[in-house]
Formats: sequence, structure tokens, C-alpha cells
Amino acid sequence: MNRLAMLASAGALAVVLAASAGCGGSSEQQDPQGYVTDVLAGAAPGEGMRPSVAVAAASDLRLALDEYRGTLESACSASITVTYGSSGQFARQIAAGAPIDLFLSADTRYTDEVAREGRVAPGGMARYARGRIAMLVRPGLPLPSDLAGVAAPEYKSVAIANPDHAPYGRAAEEALRSAGIYDQVKSRLVLAENARQSVDYVDKGNADAGIVALPLLAGHDPTTFRLLDASLHQPIDQAGAVIAGTGAERTARCILQQLLSPAAQEHLAKYGFEPPASN
Repeated sequence: MNRLAMLASAGALAVVLAASAGCGGSSEQQDPQGYVTDVLAGAAPGEGMRPSVAVAAASDLRLALDEYRGTLESACSASITVTYGSSGQFARQIAAGAPIDLFLSADTRYTDEVAREGRVAPGGMARYARGRIAMLVRPGLPLPSDLAGVAAPEYKSVAIANPDHAPYGRAAEEALRSAGIYDQVKSRLVLAENARQSVDYVDKGNADAGIVALPLLAGHDPTTFRLLDASLHQPIDQAGAVIAGTGAERTARCILQQLLSPAAQEHLAKYGFEPPASN
């Protein structure tokens, strides 16, 4: 088991217990049509299949999904084109009619938002993972023993994804507030458009530190990052939504269902994703 998987699995039991106790956050109370574990079962007679599918995916999925895409294509007999970005921006684009067949969000609030706009096929939403955040420092700087250490003067800039539309940025801000250092570092924050860009800022030396998505740190020097306690922020419950009226609903359902399979879950775990909260 690699370091990302070990770090993530260390908190997995606590996550599962919290989920079963109803600690999934306010998004569960706002489910506009509910999340399921069998999205194929919800297929209606008029839904179509297509040999090519457009997927809008949260940027934290880039490494894991790029590696697993071939498996999904084989399983669903379709060519998959993936565009990565921030979940909030994708939600607005889908509501406006963007040609997207499947939405893989980093936060259920955005799949809920799309569903409230009437853009999700019935029975077409499922949680596929739970994300975690980590503290990352650029090479040459010491890695603090805890998040409070980021407030030290040597960390002149701290990258996070924009909390206005990026779930990992919102979790990062919540963590900084929970650690009691948000006011100290607020003026140093460098806002990235999405989770991937926040990692890039640190990697390229444009920020001294970052509060970033753990799944994007595969391959990084393990001395440069540290998994943060999940209790510092609301759970990052990630979910997919099959978009209605595209003519590719059945194919999109197949892809989302495959992400729930044991093989896909094992693959996601290698990148630091935890099992999804109960649907």
C-alpha cells in the first residue's frame, strides 16, 4: 500500500462511523432527488446510448481518472472525453445547457444544484468517493507538524482553490478557520481556479505552501506534504450525476456505476480517496 493510501485509510474508520451517525453535512438534507447505489436501475425506456461521452470532472480526479479511463471505456464500450475543472463552474455550465453527459463533482452541493435545475436523469446521482485535504510545502521549506505552523512568517504565500466554486478550497478555508489561523494567513492566500492549480502553484514555487487535494499528490516527495485531520472541515462527499436529455444517459449511467465497483474503489483508494458516504 502506498503512502497516499495509508494516509487516507488511517482516517477511514472514523469517516465511516461519522457517516453512519448522520455527520454527512447539510447537503444530505437538501438532496433534491436522492442518491442511489444502482444508477443503472433508474434507466428509463427513452434513454439513449452513444459511443462517445463527454465527462465534466472535478480536477482532483485528474490523476486517478486519467489512469482508469481505459478501463471505463472498455467496460462501457464508449470513448470518454474528460474535461477537468472546478465543480461550481461546471454546475453553472450544465444549468446553462452545456453539452455534458456526466458530471463528476467534488461536492454533493453541486450535483444537488444541477438536480434542482431539472438537469439530472431520475435515479442518476450516486456518491463515488470522499476526498481529503493535505498541507503541501514547496521543496526547500520545512513541513510544519500541524496546520497551525503555516502561520509562521516563512510561509509568505499559501495556495488554496477558490472557495467560491471549488470544494477543496472551501474545505481548506474551513480547516484554516478551525486551526485558528485564518485571520493570520488571509492576506497571504493565493486563490487558484481549481484544486489542480493550487498544487501547481506550490510545485512551481509560486506559493510557499498550499492546502490542497490529497488525490493530486501521488508521486510527490512524501516529506513535502501531510494529511490533515478530517475533523477540521466538513466532509468532501463527491458525487456523480447523469445529465438528462443528452441521448447518452445509459452510457453515462454505465460509467458512473463502474466507478462504484470494487475495482474502481480500490483504484481510487490508491490516490487517497476514501469510500463514499452511504447513498
